[in-house]
Amino acid sequence: MSTLPHWNGFHARLEGLGVNVEAARRRGQLTVVDADELLPRFMRDAIPDPAIFPGVFGDVVAEARARGGYRKVRVWGEMVNVLWERGDVDASMNLEDQFDQLIKKRDIAIFCSFLMDNFNDDVHTRMLPRLGTNHSHLIPVEDYARLEHAVADALRETVGPEEARVLEDQLLSRYRPPFNMPRSQALLLALRQFLPTVADPVLRRSRELYTASGTA
Repeated sequence: MSTLPHWNGFHARLEGLGVNVEAARRRGQLTVVDADELLPRFMRDAIPDPAIFPGVFGDVVAEARARGGYRKVRVWGEMVNVLWERGDVDASMNLEDQFDQLIKKRDIAIFCSFLMDNFNDDVHTRMLPRLGTNHSHLIPVEDYARLEHAVADALRETVGPEEARVLEDQLLSRYRPPFNMPRSQALLLALRQFLPTVADPVLRRSRELYTASGTA
């Protein structure tokens, strides 16, 4: 369930990796649905209609199962992100909740994608804790090792080497992540929860170090 620009990018990437995309579609192993076309089918008054959405989504899943004969269906979607990018935060979270209710009733796995800045304070205080209510895992960045080094160095620069080591152990022993995530990501959220005045400079410096290490 992708927007057309993203699907075009996925198609090219898959073909570059040696995947015969059209063959996968013909045998029913891959079903492509336009997120921008599907969304209006269940939106009413700018909110996903709970009376309509299950049927619309269920039809997509049923068709995917029937075409390929595969019992297990994995769904990657960005309709929630489309709403988020429009600024429709309430509608975005509403759709998240409806997806969560459906996967408890159907044998499917859902992978969601959000276009968000992992070093943005608002994302840490509002978005990620909210997503933790209906997601099991978080992949916050492409490069975990870069994030680990950036956060560790930022914390050491902010509070000092010895203090950073003690603080990290203390924070992570108290913090309960809303979902499975890298240790460095959990540390950023723990700082935000317990030591917000320290979290601000650490987050800013983490961004600088993460960005710089990617261009070096």
